[in-house]
Amino acid sequence: MPVNHEITYLMQEVFNLLPNLNVEELVRSFSVKTNDMMLVIYISSLIRSVLALHNLINNKIALKDAENETADDKANKEKNEKVPIYRTKIAVEA
Repeated sequence: MPVNHEITYLMQEVFNLLPNLNVEELVRSFSVKTNDMMLVIYISSLIRSVLALHNLINNKIALKDAENETADDKANKEKNEKVPIYRTKIAVEA
């Protein structure tokens, strides 16, 4: 199969358009950009975990309050059942 010179020419043009990655300024720029993106990802993960813990604590508090309310309601109901109510007629003179 003969060599297609047009394809070779286009490949050489593509490789010539690529940036020179050995330049110190370009390497530093990529490092700074990557570090900035990693910092944003780290902070967003940290915020997400803090919010999840906050919601978990609020859920535990709400659950404990609900359990206390049901226990108080149950205790009040038992107390009301144990106390006898006496009804007497009061004669009112007119």
